[in-house]
Amino acid sequence: MLPKVANHLFHHTHRAVVAVQNQTGHTLRNVLQLQSSSGTSTAVTGWGSSVSGGSSHSGPGPSKFHTSGRLQSSQNGTHVSSAQVRDRVDKLNAFRVPSSHHRSHLPADSSSDASHLVRSGFGTYSTLINTLTDRDYENHQAVRRAEARLRRRRRAALDDSALEEENRIASLRGDSHFKSALALFQSAAANPNSKFPLQTYNKLLRSCTIHSNVDAASQIFAHLSKRVDIVPDAQTYISLIQTHASRQDLPGAQSAFATFKDASRSERVQWTCDALSTESAVQDASQLERASQNAVWNEMLAAYFRCGQPIEAIALLEQMMDTSATDTFHSTDVPLPTASTFARAITEFCHIGDVSTALIWFERMLQQETASADPHQSTRSPHRPDAETWTTMFDALADEGLVAELNRLFVRWIDIAAQDGAAVWSDHRDSVLAANLKFMDARGDLNQAKAHELLGFLAEHVLPWEVESGHFTFYRDTSRTLCQRLVMQFWSRGHSDEALDMASRIASRQLQVIEHGQAQRRYDSNQSQRRIDGTRRFAADLTTDILGKMSSSAPLSHLLRLSALLTDVGALVPSALSESCLNAYALQRASPTLSLSPKDWEALLDVVVASEADVAATLNTLVDDLLQHSVDITAFSDEAKNHLVRSLSANDTNSARLLAQLGEPFSTRFAELQRAQEMSSPAISAQSYEALLEDIPGSPLQTAAGRVDTAHSQLVGEFYPGGNKASVLSSFKRFRSGMQRGVYPRPIVLARLISALGRLGEVDKIYEVYDAAHAVLSSMETMKQWQTSGWFLVEDHMIIGLAHAGDIEAAHAHRHRIIQQGGVPSADAYGALILHVKDTTDDTSNAMALFQESQGLGVIPNIFMYNTVISKLAKARKADFALQLFQDMKSNDVQPTSVTYGAVIAACCRVGDAASAELLFQEMTSEPTFKPRVPPYNTMMQLYTHTKPDRSRVLHYYNELLAARVQPTAHTYKLLMDAHGSIEPIDLPAMQKVFDDLVADQSVSVQGTHWAALINAYGCVHKNLDKALAAFDSIATHSTTVAQGSALPDAVVYEALINTLVTLRRMDLVPAYLERLQASGIHMTAYIANLLIKGYAAVGDIEQSRAIFEALQDPQEGIAAPHNHAPHQNKQVATVAVPAGTPVYREPSTWEAMVRAELGNGGRDRAVALLQRLQARMFPPAVYQRISGIMLDDAVSPWSLADASASASPTSSS
Repeated sequence: MLPKVANHLFHHTHRAVVAVQNQTGHTLRNVLQLQSSSGTSTAVTGWGSSVSGGSSHSGPGPSKFHTSGRLQSSQNGTHVSSAQVRDRVDKLNAFRVPSSHHRSHLPADSSSDASHLVRSGFGTYSTLINTLTDRDYENHQAVRRAEARLRRRRRAALDDSALEEENRIASLRGDSHFKSALALFQSAAANPNSKFPLQTYNKLLRSCTIHSNVDAASQIFAHLSKRVDIVPDAQTYISLIQTHASRQDLPGAQSAFATFKDASRSERVQWTCDALSTESAVQDASQLERASQNAVWNEMLAAYFRCGQPIEAIALLEQMMDTSATDTFHSTDVPLPTASTFARAITEFCHIGDVSTALIWFERMLQQETASADPHQSTRSPHRPDAETWTTMFDALADEGLVAELNRLFVRWIDIAAQDGAAVWSDHRDSVLAANLKFMDARGDLNQAKAHELLGFLAEHVLPWEVESGHFTFYRDTSRTLCQRLVMQFWSRGHSDEALDMASRIASRQLQVIEHGQAQRRYDSNQSQRRIDGTRRFAADLTTDILGKMSSSAPLSHLLRLSALLTDVGALVPSALSESCLNAYALQRASPTLSLSPKDWEALLDVVVASEADVAATLNTLVDDLLQHSVDITAFSDEAKNHLVRSLSANDTNSARLLAQLGEPFSTRFAELQRAQEMSSPAISAQSYEALLEDIPGSPLQTAAGRVDTAHSQLVGEFYPGGNKASVLSSFKRFRSGMQRGVYPRPIVLARLISALGRLGEVDKIYEVYDAAHAVLSSMETMKQWQTSGWFLVEDHMIIGLAHAGDIEAAHAHRHRIIQQGGVPSADAYGALILHVKDTTDDTSNAMALFQESQGLGVIPNIFMYNTVISKLAKARKADFALQLFQDMKSNDVQPTSVTYGAVIAACCRVGDAASAELLFQEMTSEPTFKPRVPPYNTMMQLYTHTKPDRSRVLHYYNELLAARVQPTAHTYKLLMDAHGSIEPIDLPAMQKVFDDLVADQSVSVQGTHWAALINAYGCVHKNLDKALAAFDSIATHSTTVAQGSALPDAVVYEALINTLVTLRRMDLVPAYLERLQASGIHMTAYIANLLIKGYAAVGDIEQSRAIFEALQDPQEGIAAPHNHAPHQNKQVATVAVPAGTPVYREPSTWEAMVRAELGNGGRDRAVALLQRLQARMFPPAVYQRISGIMLDDAVSPWSLADASASASPTSSS
């Protein structure tokens, strides 16, 4: 029903107005009387409404638009109450008016006023007027946007769609919504009892401003002024002043301003304003009052400018600057100016064409020390301009052709934006580029050196080269066109190589921005595609322009660079360019001056292969030239190498001989492809091995040592799938027994047995099965397809088995073997390799390199592979990449498991993204296949214990864990202890109760981390050294230690104790406890050494800190320091004890602690020397940058406030 009513209203509003205007006052009174006498039970509306009540009407007006049949049933039907009608009218208004325009300007008793309006019959008038004026305002905003767009496009010399845009603007301006709204108002206003809410008056006045209708504005304001129940607000007077100013009616604007000041003195002004109602910065009531008052004064200042009286405008501004007003709001005060006041003055100088004066004012604002801030904050002196004011100034200078001033200001803006943390908008760069390019187009006689200098300025200072901001992309036609024109300026002025370099840099930067935006989830797929399309159009249009200016003797290198540009952005190489490349190659190949880069040769290869000419002959020629010019083929990209080999093998019978002349790896690679073609098999993927090998004929196969038997295969293969340790070892015994009798399983069974043994760590048994598998494969010489597939499958499972067994180097050897033979390891193989990347200083980079290699080879990730990669990213705090992969796996229909959710939740928690973690946790628990496991619960508890301390959330997730009937782990108890012992307000009794519950829980053992939590809470947090020492001394004799036979206190406990001594500056007690540590046979960790370095430095004994640091050793380059990480999470892991005398290896945090110690004690030169040593150790760049960044901190001290409540090692936050 609602769409029908809406359709009726909007198609017949104008006819209703005409009908109203044709009626006599008598008819109007009759209708109003009829509505009054009908009581509240009828549908009440205003005259001319299409939602009129009653069962019948007569007269030419209402009868045309009577819709009671739509809103009210017949006499025998269900009656529609007035409340229902009002509800439908409200829905109608919401149906038409955008939410951004739903604003209330009613006084405090607005609800009662609105109800009265509906009862009196004028509610629907207000609805229609509001709807029509909102539509008028929408059109006006659309016109403004279109005009701004048109100005930008003309400034960039883009006139292709100007006529279409102008027609659209004319169409929007031709709508008569305001005329209809005004007619409705005038008809209703003829009734002396007519009333409207303030919102309706303001919307009418807003439309008066749009149409410069002074008479209508005066009429509307006069009607409002007669009301005693509501008063105008600041927006009312702003619209009045704007309307008069738009007609150059300065006396009228001054009169409206005087009326405003009189109303302010009598306190008959509401301090609200449309422009401020949605700004969060002015939500405070008192600030909103001041800002609204200031907005009226700003509008009067603008009115003086628009009426040609800038001197009067400056006088008004001086009056505001000289006011005695304070921060306390008084309606009678002359308000202090705000930053927006000064910005408005500059804008209006520009609007009246006095750009030189605007520039003087702008320069004065630039001299201010205060950065741009809240535009509505009162101030007696201006702030530096904000980004919008910069835009105004740039546009004005550009339009006036003041290029020198424009360029000078832009350089200053770059510096100021960096200082203030502001963004340089794409519009700013567009304006500067457009003005300079227009200048250069007009000055063809410009000195060559001067022109080159100007082009260099535009290339290096105006074009952006960073990618993080995401600004200045070819989503915008103007930016793209301006970049094309800039490159063509280089080309036209004889700098062809620089032009091609610039084009390549611009395109490369665009692609990097898109890639970064996708990684940051700034662009969705549609936004990314539009930017990619823009980049391709840039390359294609630029190529067309350059080809149009090239001579027939253009250098081959230039043509090839254009081809490479198109290929790099994924655009098609036009046939004209390909032909030009081939013709130039034919003419210039014999030239002794021919000089091509490896990139050029690659581009030439692409052109040759894609051409429709005699490809084989041209390829032969190309190979000859590669040899003749001693081109370093190894410098080609892998893609180009493979492209060359595949192309030659497909088209040239002499390829083998030619490729052999090129040397490795081409001859070997070609031979592999030839063998694959002979076997009628494409490039083999490990993921298809098993299905293929299941179809091996069942007849026994003879090997040199025996036969392959199907029944024996079934017997040995019973462990698969999901076999436990006993079943796997039992299958191995059957395999060995059969082998002794000369009976072997099929290759697929042997391959599965290899990976299963690897998971058990049985490396010797793996190689025994591997040797047998090769014997079986040698028996399949007559079945080449199955033999090849079997070989790849066995190699693939060797990767899996050896990786799980910990022999990573051997696993990678088998990976290389598969790839070298033209195959692709499976997702399980890559997953195993990624899972066991460890003991390096940059695990995640190595893991991601493997993942990216797999994707380059076309591997489709499975759940195991996704889980391992996401887990590695989580540990490296790369939440964005983890979330991206998580979304990828769901879009690829790979169902996440609890392990997946646990990993991605951990990634969010590690970077403090609590909102995402909460949502993912909720999504995980709502999955129908969800099986509760303890890690996600512990992860969420850890987030709110250490990253974003919130005890209530910790307890919430602990209760969720219990509700899911998940058994708490040792780590769960440790987190609960930390939540009570380290989050304010500290609750030591509650912490002690958790410890007592832990002791009573027979399923969980008391570990060193729990004692460390007690010591940390008593010592570091509560500053009670005696209590901390008492807890430490009680460990050895505690009932749990004795019952479990635990080797406590361990390194984790000693670390917590020494952290307490360091925090409380009791380094005098440290030697005794270090002796006890050594006497206990406990190996000291780097994290304990870190604390000692910091502690001694804090008490001024820097020499002792240096001695401790130098006593440590460095691990092998690229290998993570061993023996520093004690198990401390979900369960006690059985590990081999590290002898106390084993060397202690430095961690990155050890270097950081020593650098801080040196800086804190004035040893900056020593700190620099440490950084040089660190750099020589080849740590990952992120590690070096983090530590070297300490040098920039003026307040570096070895003593950190944050250290008072947290341990220095991972055990304190795990």
